[in-house]
Amino acid sequence: MKTLLIIDANLGQARAYMAKTLLGAAARKAKLEIIDNPNDAEMAIVLGDSIPNDSALNGKNVWLGDISRAVAHPELFLSEAKGHAKPYTAPVTATAPVAASGPKRVVAVTACPTGVAHTFMAAEAIETEAKKRGWWVKVETRGSVGAGNAITPEEVAAADLVIVAADIEVDLAKFAGKPMYRTSTGLALKKTAQELDKAVAEATPYEPAGKTQTATTEGKKESAGAYRHLLTGVSYMLPMVVAGGLCIALSFAFGIEAFKEPGTLAAALMQIGGGSAFALMVPVLAGYIAFSIADRPGLTPGLIGGMLAVSTGSGFIGGIIAGFLAGYIAKLISTQLKLPQSMEALKPILIIPLISSLVVGLAMIYLIGKP
Repeated sequence: MKTLLIIDANLGQARAYMAKTLLGAAARKAKLEIIDNPNDAEMAIVLGDSIPNDSALNGKNVWLGDISRAVAHPELFLSEAKGHAKPYTAPVTATAPVAASGPKRVVAVTACPTGVAHTFMAAEAIETEAKKRGWWVKVETRGSVGAGNAITPEEVAAADLVIVAADIEVDLAKFAGKPMYRTSTGLALKKTAQELDKAVAEATPYEPAGKTQTATTEGKKESAGAYRHLLTGVSYMLPMVVAGGLCIALSFAFGIEAFKEPGTLAAALMQIGGGSAFALMVPVLAGYIAFSIADRPGLTPGLIGGMLAVSTGSGFIGGIIAGFLAGYIAKLISTQLKLPQSMEALKPILIIPLISSLVVGLAMIYLIGKP
């Protein structure tokens, strides 16, 4: 028998995980199949104080049980559920139409500048709220260590809605053509229910960069885009700042001026932190601002512009200007320069990096860096 297991989020992740694991093992012995899709379920087991108001449960046998009993005696609990589950009818409330018309399969992506706290907190909030509504949900986190809980092409194809809660630019190419709603990690975390309702009402098919869009949509995206591009650069720069700063702090542990003595460990630590890591901060900032705008073709001119910002003395402001300049020039060349098919392969590896690097480099030397 296909069985849906619904666990109240207020019971806590640890207890929920324990209950799911124990009931899953007991279900295999009892020849029950635990599934995630309420539409395919023949029976639903709810662990919590009340049965969620979900039209997907209408007509199905539902059993409301106590999580403590489920953990203590999982096999007996499942036996009671099979014997005492009764057909359920969802009460009609003001929120019922939203739940009935809402998507049943949702995939989401979360990302924040540091890739640590908000990325995972927003993911958990979306997951919890979606499951309360009886939706199937999977959230991919684009954290500081890369993509976690990656969404597969099959899951994208089956999804009814894509929610992107990101404060930086992220690669969304695999969601092309799917209804998408974009928001911030802050709103996804603090106003989760409101954002999911807006996602259902306002999602529009996602078109990757370069395709035709309306002027209004393009204007909104561009105004929010500049902020996202900057945060993308900052997110890649932060590990460099942290690593460099800690190396310098370790150097100071041997004495404030100990690094001035050649050949010492303090001097080596200062060279690693101040001479190398801090020297790369501005180039990395500029490079990944450009990368966010123009993808890989923008990385080379951005890094070069950032290095010139350091060498010409224009600093962080110069690096930010170099990043935006490099990104938009590379993007302009990529979209506007038309070449024969036989030469298209040269654009990303020769033509775009060369022209954009020359323009950005000359601008940094003669205009931005000169004052």
